[in-house]
Amino acid sequence: MIIDEFEWQCESQRLEEVTKELIKQAYEVGDLKQALRTDTLETQRALWEDTGSVSIINGLDQIADFMQSIQLIKEQKAGHEFNKKLEEQYKRMLLSPYFGRIDFLEEGEALAEKCYIGIANLISDDYNFLIYDWRAPISSMFYDYEIGDASYTCPEGLISGKLTMKRQYKIENGKIEYMFDSNLKIDDEILQSLLGKSSDSKMKAIVTTIQREQNKVIRNDSYKNLIVQGPAGSGKTSIALHRIAYLLYKYRNKITSKNIVIFSPNNIFNEYISNVLPQLGEENMCQTTFKDYMHEALGNEFQKEGYCEMMEYIFNAKHESSYLIRIDNIRFKSSMQFVDVLKGFVAHLETVNKNFKDIIIRNQLVISANEIHELYSKDYIRLPLKKKLQKIQERLLFLLEPYEKKMVEEKIAELEESGDYVDSREIIERSKVIVKDEMSPITYEIDKMTRFNLVDSYKDFYKDLEIFLERANVKYDDKKITQIKNYTLENLRAGRLDYEDQIAILYLKNATGDRPKTSEIQYIIIDEAQDYTPLQYEIFHQLFGQAHKTILGDIDQSINPFMNVGDYRNITQIFEKDNTCVLNLTKSYRSTMEITQFARGILNNKVTEGYVKRRGEEPKVIGCLDKTSIRESILEDIKVCRNRGYKSIGIITKTIGEAEEVYDALKDSVNVKKIVSDEDEYVNDIVIISAYLAKGLEFDVVMIYNAGQEMYSGDEDRLLLYTACTRALHVLCIYYIGSLSPLLMSEY
Repeated sequence: MIIDEFEWQCESQRLEEVTKELIKQAYEVGDLKQALRTDTLETQRALWEDTGSVSIINGLDQIADFMQSIQLIKEQKAGHEFNKKLEEQYKRMLLSPYFGRIDFLEEGEALAEKCYIGIANLISDDYNFLIYDWRAPISSMFYDYEIGDASYTCPEGLISGKLTMKRQYKIENGKIEYMFDSNLKIDDEILQSLLGKSSDSKMKAIVTTIQREQNKVIRNDSYKNLIVQGPAGSGKTSIALHRIAYLLYKYRNKITSKNIVIFSPNNIFNEYISNVLPQLGEENMCQTTFKDYMHEALGNEFQKEGYCEMMEYIFNAKHESSYLIRIDNIRFKSSMQFVDVLKGFVAHLETVNKNFKDIIIRNQLVISANEIHELYSKDYIRLPLKKKLQKIQERLLFLLEPYEKKMVEEKIAELEESGDYVDSREIIERSKVIVKDEMSPITYEIDKMTRFNLVDSYKDFYKDLEIFLERANVKYDDKKITQIKNYTLENLRAGRLDYEDQIAILYLKNATGDRPKTSEIQYIIIDEAQDYTPLQYEIFHQLFGQAHKTILGDIDQSINPFMNVGDYRNITQIFEKDNTCVLNLTKSYRSTMEITQFARGILNNKVTEGYVKRRGEEPKVIGCLDKTSIRESILEDIKVCRNRGYKSIGIITKTIGEAEEVYDALKDSVNVKKIVSDEDEYVNDIVIISAYLAKGLEFDVVMIYNAGQEMYSGDEDRLLLYTACTRALHVLCIYYIGSLSPLLMSEY
């Protein structure tokens, strides 16, 4: 709907009034911040001048005064940080105070309330809401309803009524660029305007264009565990971050960013998403990767394979004699059946009879083997294995203390009578050493009885693997299981841990009681959910059983053909079924319709989700004579794309080794960066990156390097190639040598 001139004047005048109020409040916060700073400096001066040197000699009153001053400084610092955060918020709001408006006529009321919606609340001195935070309950109607009947839920209950107007704005630098009324939804005109822009080096907030299905995920409080399936470009990661912002707003008196952790696919991605929450006025939550957590937890005893190393092996080692055995190994240890078998082994460890022995000192029975077994099987029965054994060890050493003390006293008396020592301190120390030596066989026996070696237990598991398979009712191929056993045991003896074995050992480590404290974590976000195995979800459940979980992924983007979740039903079997919900996103917003249609053809047209009908050019598929010809074509296309104003160009290879090769060939001809490790930093430039490191990222232009049949041939490559193509926002170029990949033949 076109806005008339009178309405433009009214809206412009209101924007001026809001801007004045923002400036006024910003100045007030600035004055308060300066006053707090002055007070803090004065408190610190008084602390050192009046309190002086703190000592117990000066009495408890001085210590009490000192602690009171320290507490006051802490409170002043917290106030300063809060006001600093408010200042930043006002700066952002002055540039663009709000982006939407709804007029809501509540049932029983005569006049509709005009609700302007922005990134934060703005309340005048007379408690009039000038702007509603996008996360406020009433703001949900902006995303969820057309003109007509509408409702929202707030602490008072369900509020019903009608939306009589829905208006959208683009305000930049405090000026209205455009506005229009929408009768249907957040209009594709604004959405397409934003999608049509070049990408940035960081992901941006999407509060102005959140869609109804996305809002449903962001505000969902009905289930403890949300599993969100959505196609490439459906905004899953943005939704996750906006959900975090929503939770921090709604439960601001219960949780902070320290109570939330997000597991990202790699640290490149962590850096890429790091700006979204600060744009929304919130502190970043803890960001980590499963690999980082696992490697830290397992220590440095073994030579550990990294995730990238595993992926490179899968793509590059097909000629090696042990390749098929390794693939079977990955498949087996990524299966739901393996979870059941490993659980059976943990149960076995808990119930197996321990070889306890009587503890005897100088012919005196300290505790019998039967009594130790009573501790193990009854007193400490509820504890996991390692903690149980630690408790028993502590108990036995405690029982030895009076015997050891008496023996030391006897030895002191003996040495004093001998006359060989003059110094009493020397006699005491010598007596302790003698008694310690006498006790060492007993303490060694206690350590031996209560010792638990995780890796030795893992070896034992494979030695008797068939037994545990049968106990779990898992059918197996004798030859394959024998090969997997031998392959794993050989690696363990050599001090090597393949990536899939690290996951298994981490599970055993947690299951036997050697786990970190995670009780402060109340919400976890798991992104790229399709790339975790069922056993990894068991570990998430071990560590964060009480936390709310939001799990986001796309089965069609499973980049590792042998290690993935397989089916979301595998997750629902692990978490509480009654408190777990699967939500489906049905629309893609990233790529042009031409790129989206092309990419979905790789999946044999199995994907039926919708997409924004943003037109663009058809993907280019270019046959080349050799690698030199590909590089020449890429350099020429880079010039064309740069001249058209595209900022980010992703040259996507299949492997890291290939990325290194392409970088060496191009670096002298064009300013290009490479990302060849999951620790490298993402830059908004020309980037060479492997397909599996590019997941979650997006580029204005994607150039697929060598999509010939030699590189992408079978079904195991299908989802990787699809994922690579769906990184493109505006332009997709595919180069190949020899024959084109059969995965692309239906599209070309």
